[in-house]
Amino acid sequence: MFGSELVDAIDGQARVHPDRVAFCNSEGERITYVELRDQSNALACWLADADHVAPDVPVVLFGHKSPYMLTCILACAKSGHPYAPVDTVYPADRVARIVEQVGNTLLIDTTATDAGKAAAVAAPRVSLDNLREICAQTVTQDAIEALPGTGRDRTFYILFTSGSTGDPKGVEITGECVDEFSRWMMSDYVFEEDGVRTWFNRTPYSFDVSITDLVCGTTRGDTTFALEAEADASLAKTFEALADCDATDWVSTPSFVEQCLADVAYDASLMPRLKRMLLAGETLRPATVREVKRRFPGIHVYNGYGPTESTDLVTLCEITDEMLENDLALPIGYAKTGSDLVVLDPETLEQKPDGEPGELFVAGNTVARGYYGRSDLTQAAFGVCPEPLAQGRRSYRTGDEVTREANGLYYFHGRLDLQIKLHGYRIELGDIESTLVSTPLVHMACVLPVVRDGSIHHLTAFVVPTEAATERGLKLTRQIKSLVRGMLPSYMIPRTFRYLDEMPLNTNGKADRKALSALVDV
Repeated sequence: MFGSELVDAIDGQARVHPDRVAFCNSEGERITYVELRDQSNALACWLADADHVAPDVPVVLFGHKSPYMLTCILACAKSGHPYAPVDTVYPADRVARIVEQVGNTLLIDTTATDAGKAAAVAAPRVSLDNLREICAQTVTQDAIEALPGTGRDRTFYILFTSGSTGDPKGVEITGECVDEFSRWMMSDYVFEEDGVRTWFNRTPYSFDVSITDLVCGTTRGDTTFALEAEADASLAKTFEALADCDATDWVSTPSFVEQCLADVAYDASLMPRLKRMLLAGETLRPATVREVKRRFPGIHVYNGYGPTESTDLVTLCEITDEMLENDLALPIGYAKTGSDLVVLDPETLEQKPDGEPGELFVAGNTVARGYYGRSDLTQAAFGVCPEPLAQGRRSYRTGDEVTREANGLYYFHGRLDLQIKLHGYRIELGDIESTLVSTPLVHMACVLPVVRDGSIHHLTAFVVPTEAATERGLKLTRQIKSLVRGMLPSYMIPRTFRYLDEMPLNTNGKADRKALSALVDV
């Protein structure tokens, strides 16, 4: 009806299982499938009015993990508006920059506690109270049937990621991308046994892994349980929520699982129904999988990989006992159905044979349209794959070094540029460096990842202070962190700072990262 297989499938659950809980969180908030359908229909009809927001213009959704975020996502799709999720973890300055990039748009505020960040931006705003009133309205069937929906060729959502210039960049994902991704996940990962499942969600909607929870949980009439901010801030409260959620399926980054494994209480007695664990967003270590399997006997652990620019995952595989027989790197999976993954020489763009490392290119119908309003960045990353391999489809160069083995399994070796993933969040180090230099206390800055046991543990900033920086050591670090806290999310603020009189430079006049890496304290 709405031109989206995902949206129609979720609405279909309202007819089959109207009173089943579609979404709930650790704060006790919940919404049933029929409530989700009716509330999203009401909001969609309101959005379809040209007086509220022009057709096809993206709508910014500000919030975290409340049922209203899911309602707003479906309402945007039904009314033909791309949605751009902005999480409450972002400081006000970053929220404002994202809204500025989207342009003449509407901001829907789904939260009361962080409303100040949303109120500060220069855009028309729907408050939480307004949203409740709109969603409670009754709309006619004729009005619902007149909604334009989101077709395969229209933008479904815009996800803003870290940008090397200091500004976030928005990835445009089409309706076709979402539907193809949904079809793949339902066929290759989600099986029909076990009856109703409960999917544990830890990632906010502003992070690409969340699309996996949305697709897998709601399209088949399952329940999604989300860990809200208050419970997420304390491991004790996290465990209380895990004990109550009765989850069967887990989706998160490896680092969050490792955090949970630090407590002996994290085992099958805490979550007796947990049967599957899908981990993505960063490197998965063999030791982590071994410990998960020891504590949850019989559990199936899957490793997945994929960039935001290709609708989250493009590879997936179950980690078998044979893969864990040594401490070598684990595979990131087999290629997704409907996508061609090719490994090319990053300089010549010639295809690499199996067993040789190269840059991963993705071609297919889950590749994004490009970066919203940034044709320069789009041209540099999209459509670069040689035509004989792309075959007329959209393509994206990932900047990731991988190897494809003869059996079809892919292995990830790291980034070819300065982009990293820390605790599942994709970060461009240049973004942090630009922000640091923008403060009155920093003359030059270079940020490096600190690697422990094969994974990025935290970030270190090497800084040449300005003359205005009269303090040094811990006092200066506190001052700088205080300044950037209003411009960067907490996960992008370096944990440690090292101060230099001069920045070592390479022959190109840039910060010599190789020389600085020798100074990193692991």
